Amino acid sequence: MMRPGFAVVDVETTGFAASRERIVEIAVVVVEEDGTESEAFCTLLDPGRDPGPTHVHGITTAMVDGAPAFDSIHPYLTGLLSGRVLVGHNVGRFDLGFLQAECLRCGGDDLVPTEVALIDTLLVARDLLGLYGRASLADCCARFGLTWEDHHSALGDARVTAALFAAMRAELGDDALGVTESLTRAASVRWPVPGNGVPPPPAAAERPAVRLRPATSSFPAVVPPAVEVPLPLVLPGAVALPLP
Repeated sequence: MMRPGFAVVDVETTGFAASRERIVEIAVVVVEEDGTESEAFCTLLDPGRDPGPTHVHGITTAMVDGAPAFDSIHPYLTGLLSGRVLVGHNVGRFDLGFLQAECLRCGGDDLVPTEVALIDTLLVARDLLGLYGRASLADCCARFGLTWEDHHSALGDARVTAALFAAMRAELGDDALGVTESLTRAASVRWPVPGNGVPPPPAAAERPAVRLRPATSSFPAVVPPAVEVPLPLVLPGAVALPLP
């Protein structure tokens, strides 16, 4: 049985069109129902082509040379995402589309999840906080006094999005965000894998080899004391990253 909770995701990509572009870095930060971070997974990925806008995400060809391909992390990733609410900034229109496209490349339509429970912090900011037109991740984090150093790194952006989501929960309440309904919906969602289509729990799955970008910050998100965010969210040692 999958544990309930949230999977905060962020992907860096070779471009904007999921149908023809690829993921070059992915991070998943697992957050329990009470807001504490229990696990994190991050790796660079070999897209099988040039990494795209290096000036944006900082990922070079040399960094992805020898990195795992998406299909090698797919079984482990499905275990992290199954049964959990997918959270991200513009996750519904960007990150999820890229994840579905990569799953499609792994094994066709049978590996693409048909229903996913989402909470999109971009939509929350626009619909409930009046930040329409000023709802970039940086703008939303500034609204709550959140800062982070490694912009456009998957782990840095996922961690600060987790902090943003926690701050939104604290200010708006779970009812406004539909948290209970999303958790209930997510409980029955499974990201399929080849064969029987049931993903193994991450603890039982073979942990894939990963490649982290150089000099990943231990504190990608800085949460000021004035913001009531459940901890440990960005404390060093709270995250067990897979090692190469």
